[in-house]
Amino acid sequence: MSKTTGRMGFLALCGLVVLAASSLYSTPASAAGKTEGVPIGDLVFRPSVNVVLVYDSNVYRAQLNPEADFGLAVRPQFEFVYPGENFRWELSTYWRGFTYFNVNRGPGINHDDLRLVNEFGVRTSVDLNRTGKFGFKISPQLYNRPSSAGWGDGDEDGARAAGDNVEQDLGVGVPIAIALRPTGAFHIKPGGEWNWARSYYPRRLFDPDPVVLGNRHEVSGKLGVDWRFFPRSHIVFTGQLGRILWGPYDEDTAQHGTDPQLPGTFFRALLGLRGDITKKVSFMAMGGYGGVYYGEDNESSNLTGPDGLLARVEFALRPVLTQRLALGFRRDFLFRYFADNIAETQGYFKYSGLFFGRLAPNASFSYTYRQIQGWLDRQEHQWAAGGGIKVIITPWLDVAVDYRFSAVNPSSDDKGEYIDNRVTLRISLGFDD
Repeated sequence: MSKTTGRMGFLALCGLVVLAASSLYSTPASAAGKTEGVPIGDLVFRPSVNVVLVYDSNVYRAQLNPEADFGLAVRPQFEFVYPGENFRWELSTYWRGFTYFNVNRGPGINHDDLRLVNEFGVRTSVDLNRTGKFGFKISPQLYNRPSSAGWGDGDEDGARAAGDNVEQDLGVGVPIAIALRPTGAFHIKPGGEWNWARSYYPRRLFDPDPVVLGNRHEVSGKLGVDWRFFPRSHIVFTGQLGRILWGPYDEDTAQHGTDPQLPGTFFRALLGLRGDITKKVSFMAMGGYGGVYYGEDNESSNLTGPDGLLARVEFALRPVLTQRLALGFRRDFLFRYFADNIAETQGYFKYSGLFFGRLAPNASFSYTYRQIQGWLDRQEHQWAAGGGIKVIITPWLDVAVDYRFSAVNPSSDDKGEYIDNRVTLRISLGFDD
């Protein structure tokens, strides 16, 4: 049996499973509430499979001599939910495979290194006493997926469909949240989180000795406060204090400079308001401060002074119930293996709508200013824009076409510059939110 025949057989099997489950589709009012899927006793089974056809104009995100290609991604997912009112449990797992077709194969042109067969994720969530005075939630997950550089790089819907990163992240995340509800209008949410991510390549299914680029451990405590002081207005606070540690990695690689990866302490705190100005206009406005400190000998990598200012602002308009336009701004920092910290400032616009209960258009634009500090030290300007439309055929079948433009133009050097255009055709079968 050829590899192509095997892939098509696996895809057909996933489709048959989802189609058979979808034929039993229902929403049991007594058990499932708003959770759509196939009832199995007190549980709800939610299978789905996404098939994505891709055209990408610059598969390596190269500055010079971009290479275009067509590709195919397949992503089956299976989820079980116990949708109780006071107790909710979820278990989900997915796998995604991707390959380029090498349409323009020629001397020196071969995109097989971007083939992906080992992306997967497993997540479970336990939410206890959801309506009581004291609640508890834990949501551990295990994943292996393409690395991302920052906001929007691999995190947006369909952004990974092009398989455009040869680096992978094998990671574990364990967020824990406690909910204290003295009154219905005043909630306190202390919690914590541990994240581990090992960045590596190549993207083989089994490799006992991969090249390890980074080995990040992030441990933090969190605090959230939400006070509804008017029926439609809230005072909100979020805070975090944590520590970044680095495990072993391969130092003699082209992705690393001579400086070691540094452990650091970080914090962030934001305070603000969110609510409805009118029935059609809502807003969120939060401002605050954060910092990252690596010790007295590494002041150049510390995030201090005006660079520590943080913000999350969004104004949203709903001219009618099925249409939403949002204009926003945010500033925050994050951590990746190739830098001690990355401060990002972003402005964005988003639109989503629904016509006739079947047609769901979308559009977006964003500009991101990225300050990278560490052995890789530069500033980047990134523009992204796109739009598309989804056709909802049935509650468990839809087809979507999307276009996305992305460009990066560093201001400090000519490395990392690229322009990329991507078109995707996605078919979704099953119960996928």
